Amino acid sequence: MKKSNPMPTVTYDGETYKLRSRKTEVPDLTSMERLTALIWINRNTTSRGYSKAPDPLIGLGGVVSLNG
Repeated sequence: MKKSNPMPTVTYDGETYKLRSRKTEVPDLTSMERLTALIWINRNTTSRGYSKAPDPLIGLGGVVSLNG
């Protein structure tokens, strides 16, 4: 079984993105204008997916009583 290496990543403005291809040449994003860098990231990286914030009320069900 062949082990594949993970896709390369690029970090911009504190966020990390995975490249679509290992052959993609990564420019110096810090020297680019913000909009141009974000367009490059949008075209050359995969979507990061949706993550829902955890429910802060989990575990408090025993504290609430509905029987007056």
